[in-house]
Amino acid sequence: MMRPWFLLLSSLVFAPQSSWAAACCGGGFAAPSIIAGDEKAQLTTSYSYTDVVIDYVDSRGIWRQWDEHQKVQTLKIEGAHVIADRWQAGFRLPILQRSRINESHSGLGDLSFSFGYEYLPDWSYNPIRPKGIGYLHLTLPTGKSRAESEIGGLDCFGNGFWAIGIGTLLTKTLGRYDTFGSIEVHRSLPKAVSTRQVQGTLEPGFGGQFGLGAGYNLRSFRIGGSVTWIYEDPVKIHGPSPSNGLPERYATAVISLSFLASQEWAGTLSYTDQTVFGDPINTSLGRTVAFQLQRRWNR
Repeated sequence: MMRPWFLLLSSLVFAPQSSWAAACCGGGFAAPSIIAGDEKAQLTTSYSYTDVVIDYVDSRGIWRQWDEHQKVQTLKIEGAHVIADRWQAGFRLPILQRSRINESHSGLGDLSFSFGYEYLPDWSYNPIRPKGIGYLHLTLPTGKSRAESEIGGLDCFGNGFWAIGIGTLLTKTLGRYDTFGSIEVHRSLPKAVSTRQVQGTLEPGFGGQFGLGAGYNLRSFRIGGSVTWIYEDPVKIHGPSPSNGLPERYATAVISLSFLASQEWAGTLSYTDQTVFGDPINTSLGRTVAFQLQRRWNR
């Protein structure tokens, strides 16, 4: 039988490896680090390489490509720990490097913290009811946003706004098969910006994401797939050159292969493609290969 924490390791891969973000920046609203099994704690490290294959999709949905694309490498460290009965806390720390032609920039992405509560425990068997964990998620603007970049976003490593969100993760195991779903809504807060391109206050809005996925388990291996749809309100600019901004929309498809090495260790190899599903607008799109290694501790 598939172990619940093995399902979680793989289900977290349905998030784009650039932190549930379009390839144009390192931001977006990062997926929280959540313990969905019976563990006391877990620590995960991942590395991803993204090729930005579509440099810009405009507001009419027209895809545009330049001669040279950005390449994005991301290293993430994340962890979670049970703090009381059904309560838990987690963190995520991303570090990014962006390169194009002979120019490269590295920096810290947006640091995030999460607090979760298991509101639908699986203490007893039920053929229909899933296991459910709700969470509150706080994002700190430790990464530079696109609006703050003065070199075309090459030094953009985050969303750049304080943000708070609420969401839920649902999981269900049916024999060798598993399914999972996630829904989340967040609100980003305004900030003042002073660059050569932008002077004034940036006012973001609400955003959200909805993801579904499934997997098949065979001994110590799991093969899975998922799709996540992401939407962000326009970022308005208040100042000498005001702007109402444009909404951002895209979808991310993921296929993954996970291996359970022992009760404590597991790894996942995944491929992410943002050009397959959805009707993207005002974004860029990338393809990502990633490897994730997880260590967990039992209660």
